[in-house]
Amino acid sequence: MDKKEAKKRIDELNNLTKYYASKYYDDDKPEISDFEYDMLMIELRNLEKEFPEFISKDSLTQKVGGTVKEGFEKVQHEVPLQSLQDVFDFKEVEDFDVRVRKEVGENVNYVVETKIDGLSVSLTYEKGFFVKGATRGNGQIGEDITENLKTIKHIPKILKEPIDIIVRGEVFIGKKEFEKLNNELDEGEKFANARNLAAGSLRQLDSSMCKKRPLDIFIFNVKKSTQIKFKSHYESLLYMEKLGFNVNPVKILCNTLEDVYNAINTIAKDREKLTFGIDGAVVKVDNLEQREVLGTTFKVPKWAIAYKYPPEQKETILKDIICQVGRTGAITPMAILEPVEVAGSTISKTTLHNEDFIKQKGLKIGDKVIIQKAGDVIPEIVRAVKSKRTGKEKDFVMPTVCPVCGGPVIREPGEVVARCIGIECKARNLRNIIHFASKEGMNIEGLRRKNNRTTI
Repeated sequence: MDKKEAKKRIDELNNLTKYYASKYYDDDKPEISDFEYDMLMIELRNLEKEFPEFISKDSLTQKVGGTVKEGFEKVQHEVPLQSLQDVFDFKEVEDFDVRVRKEVGENVNYVVETKIDGLSVSLTYEKGFFVKGATRGNGQIGEDITENLKTIKHIPKILKEPIDIIVRGEVFIGKKEFEKLNNELDEGEKFANARNLAAGSLRQLDSSMCKKRPLDIFIFNVKKSTQIKFKSHYESLLYMEKLGFNVNPVKILCNTLEDVYNAINTIAKDREKLTFGIDGAVVKVDNLEQREVLGTTFKVPKWAIAYKYPPEQKETILKDIICQVGRTGAITPMAILEPVEVAGSTISKTTLHNEDFIKQKGLKIGDKVIIQKAGDVIPEIVRAVKSKRTGKEKDFVMPTVCPVCGGPVIREPGEVVARCIGIECKARNLRNIIHFASKEGMNIEGLRRKNNRTTI
């Protein structure tokens, strides 16, 4: 690739990654999978390494993604909340280990932890009392979400010792809790994954809305503590448990590089058994003095990496596309699939969101398609296997009349969702009743939806 082509592609990748990062971090509505985003970032990083003269200060390889949402007070982080350098194979883990040992010597231990798929926050305590909580934001400035964080039961309001300390954790929603809550929503209102739901809940301006969501947290780092000095990261994790924090339960102390590989493989093997979603494994130098020697860049620490697992993908057949009607009249296409087991569960259907999504993916009824689970929870179609088409596949056509009531379906200019506008539509009325009685509505005990039927 010559310089002109490289400059053009780097500019394209900068625009793409900024757009997708904004949808992920700021809107909590990602438009591509984590894996697809990671591949764009790898391409950008490699091109910038080959053509450093084209590196922009605004490139996401040089800074942390995310901004401060309007309506929240800004918080200047006393200690920056950095991102992590992603790696995707053991060769990159080995390269990391070589760099570390070159700087600090051969006597290195690591701690391997699960990388929780949620929203990163800092918690500040003074004399043992919780006084402030903030989102990561851009790493330097975050959002003050103290009142929202107070609604999470596993965040202690008072520690077991009267200590001044700043810790970092990840707010998330467990797999079962996410599936239960998502199942209560119409297809057009469902969240793509638990991370989006957790982030969207935590960034509600009204803390009473946040309280209704089953948010949880794992603490994984001491950011600052002047009264207690630790020699190792693992020691600090045990101390945080003693203080009353809900610490990441998966923390494996490794004495050798082989131990690190085994830990990463163990987490991969057991990830389906975890009650929470993960998007990788974090490898950290354990000795805190060695961390000081290694230092950081503006964006990432040089003493840690995030190993990203590739999503498990399977091929199946897109047998049909049917349309469901939500309480707002939203018409949501639903893929009916030849059942296939992916990441521990059998998948037979998944949402296709809207007409534009189907066109962007180039899907046809009868296609062989590749599916995976977004965030290890929600099944999604990645792409059609166009090379295996027989010519018998059919285009999907969005209905012009409601499949339930026969009323007109319209799509307003600028909208991605088509809607039934029939005021007597049985599907709309039923889903409105379900929503009215649900926990998100009036929370009527004893009235619930069961097996697609509403019972008392």
